[in-house]
Amino acid sequence: MTHYDKIREGLIKVKEPRTLEVLIESFKTMFNLSEKEINKELEAMIEAQEIVLDEGIVFVIDNIHYAIGTFKAVRDTFGFVENEAVSIYVGSADFKDALDSDTVLVEIKSAEKQYGIIRKTLQRNRTVLLGTMKQKGKRIFFVPYDNKISKLVDYDANGHNLEADQRVIGDITSIDDRIHVKITSVLGQADEPGMDVRSVLFVYGIDVPFDDEVIEAAKAVPESIDQNETKGRMDHRDQFVITIDGEDAKDLDDAIYMETLANGYRLYVHIADVAHYVPEGSAIATSAYNRSSSVYMVDRVVPMLPKVLSNGICSLHPNVDRLTMTTQIDIGFNGEILDYNIYESVIHSKRRMSYQEVNSGQDLGSVQPMIDLMMECARRLKYKREQAGSIGFDSDESKFVIDNDGRVLDIYRRQTGEAEEMIEMFMVTANEVVAQQARYAFIPILYRVHEHPSKEKMQDLSHTLRILGYVMKGNLEEIHPKTLQKALEYFEGKPEMPVVSKLMLRSMSKAKYSEEPLGHFGLALEDYTHFTSPIRRYPDLLLHQRLKKYLVHQDRRHEAKDEQFTIEAGKHASSKERSILEAERQVEKIKKAQFMEDKVGEVYMGYISGVSNFGIFVELPNTVEGLVHVRNLKDDFYQYDATAQKMIGERTKKTYAIGQKVKVKLMNVDMLEHVVNFEFIEPRVRKGRRKPNERRRKKSKSIS
Repeated sequence: MTHYDKIREGLIKVKEPRTLEVLIESFKTMFNLSEKEINKELEAMIEAQEIVLDEGIVFVIDNIHYAIGTFKAVRDTFGFVENEAVSIYVGSADFKDALDSDTVLVEIKSAEKQYGIIRKTLQRNRTVLLGTMKQKGKRIFFVPYDNKISKLVDYDANGHNLEADQRVIGDITSIDDRIHVKITSVLGQADEPGMDVRSVLFVYGIDVPFDDEVIEAAKAVPESIDQNETKGRMDHRDQFVITIDGEDAKDLDDAIYMETLANGYRLYVHIADVAHYVPEGSAIATSAYNRSSSVYMVDRVVPMLPKVLSNGICSLHPNVDRLTMTTQIDIGFNGEILDYNIYESVIHSKRRMSYQEVNSGQDLGSVQPMIDLMMECARRLKYKREQAGSIGFDSDESKFVIDNDGRVLDIYRRQTGEAEEMIEMFMVTANEVVAQQARYAFIPILYRVHEHPSKEKMQDLSHTLRILGYVMKGNLEEIHPKTLQKALEYFEGKPEMPVVSKLMLRSMSKAKYSEEPLGHFGLALEDYTHFTSPIRRYPDLLLHQRLKKYLVHQDRRHEAKDEQFTIEAGKHASSKERSILEAERQVEKIKKAQFMEDKVGEVYMGYISGVSNFGIFVELPNTVEGLVHVRNLKDDFYQYDATAQKMIGERTKKTYAIGQKVKVKLMNVDMLEHVVNFEFIEPRVRKGRRKPNERRRKKSKSIS
């Protein structure tokens, strides 16, 4: 056993935090080590975040008594400290000096109830603060844009002529009972078009402009292919290759072609060879790593790569030569994968098509026979996946119609047709075979993993589904995806389906990137990665770089270094993905609130999407969700039944439950919190008039 392991084992046995001096003396005797040797191992443990040293006290990080995590303030009243293992509730009295997004040491007061107190801020993850200048009397105050920042802010104007309602950026100079900032720039008026989205991008640290080094590197990228670059590549320019994307898509990173085999189909999935133009270690690759992904907001796209690449030489436009990485996949008539091959290629796309065009049912001309063949193959792949247990969730994605100033004109639920399903099936298949090849060849890549859901989450889901009339069968500790698939099939076409789909999604583990092939529960696959979108996702780009290095060029000289980088890249990409999703949700929440703001008094039909102790959530068909607060349930005093997830009237026994269809009126929109507030519209009960003799008869009976 190494000195490190001995000391770690000794620390675990110590139940309470001890001073460094006491521990060193104890370990000297226990392990016959010098003070220098002990300090060396303790420093390594601090670096590995296995212990924290604070004011001479050593805290052992075990996620039971103490944990290191990211502090996420929900409001100024509470927040959570989270890492991959725990999520610990912290009340505002125990924030200490931590700000939202800081890395902190939390003392876990109750592992069962999962609450604790913040002991120390280990790392400040905010260096700047976005705010709005607000006037009160003759003074102008700095109010943080992010409502999760509850501390008061003192500012140094730094020579800026500040006015009310300006949106500003300030460098954080120090933090005590207040945050001290120095104003560095004035973005403009808080209510000017586009400022709402710019503000969210800033808060979540999403880069918009590329730095000078990246811009200069992008200028050196050619606008067209040099024919010398096609040497050594498989030439597929004679294939009738097509692309199928959304009508407004500009970064076309996948193209397809299919032909028949005696025993099935041969599918070619051609993916833009971005790694040819963005090699490892280049300025553009480093920028792509930091950005991690393109960001798709309601009114704009923040690209991962400069447009000369994403919309230019890497985009698989029709009628031009393009360099690609190809997966050639042979598929049997039962949807099974018979064989595959992965290689560098060159294509010449013959036609750009849209989902809407393929779904229209109109004659597609010369490409129609191949589309029919593709549809047939995709149905067989889908059937095979469903038999394996792949879970198909209903889409709850919102689509926005906006004007040039970013104002929302309409919102509707995104509909998917057979063309979208076909492309998804082909891309999933390509991702699967590339993951298999990487695992077999021991290539250090990032796998897309989706681990089994926890037993506790499945018990909660099972309980809710039982209330809705469905009993989940089988072992909830080792649940099979087919069990969840059957539940979705039961609710297919029923009013509860949207909410069941949403509840099931929330019960799942979060998909993430890992250097280990841990499988994908939702897709019921043992091997899975992201290969098909290197223009907009860094893990895909890294995979392409590694395929070229290890598969094409057979270069394993830096394998150990690559393995370590892959571990770090997986953590970074997973973290950035969560942040980007939160930013996208926040923008959607803002835009939905803006859309509903002028509709106060209007009446809508919706369904109950959630019940809590403070109110009932109602979702409209256009995906806008609002709250009916308990204080607005005026016909009775309602009790929240957490077990049954219902709100029950004490006197009338009237019940509000998940999935129930309801009529609501828009009361108001809280534009500070971006919350839509509804009230229920109850059906009016018409009381019939009783006949005179009937009324008299009842009256006489009561007298007697």
